[in-house]
This record gives sequence, structure tokens and C-alpha cells, in this order.
Amino acid sequence: MDFNQALKHKKEILQSLGELRDFSDSEIMIFPFKAEDFQRYMDEYRKNPKKCNDQSCIKFSTDNKYMVYRICEDQLLNCR
Repeated sequence: MDFNQALKHKKEILQSLGELRDFSDSEIMIFPFKAEDFQRYMDEYRKNPKKCNDQSCIKFSTDNKYMVYRICEDQLLNCR
């Protein structure tokens, strides 16, 4: 999906989670879809998570394709 579709999908996920988000130690984020781009962005995220947001992933995508992920302390889950 392109960035706007990923952003819409993220909003839908957040809406469906509702108040459950307040009790979760996870975050819903947009990441580049392509494996190499994903890895470069994940490396940057691990260095400084507070610096990364939905907009910052755009510069890491070489094909304008994105996925929505749920990031937890110990795992990364794809939200299809």
C-alpha cells in the first residue's frame, strides 16, 4: 500500500483498539514494506525510537510501499 493507504489503515486499527491502547505497551507505526528499506528504518528506529514517526519512514522507502506494524518490547507484528 502507498503511504496514504497505510496511514488510513493505521487510523482504522487505532479506532478499533479504542481504549485498549491506553493499557498496551505497544505502538502502531508505519514502516517501509521492502525488506532492505524496512531494515534500514528499523536500524534507525533502534538507535532513537523517539526520533522516528510515520513521516520519517517516507525517506527510507525506495518504492513508496508501506506496511503497518505493531511494535512491542520483544516483538514486531505486521498488522495486515
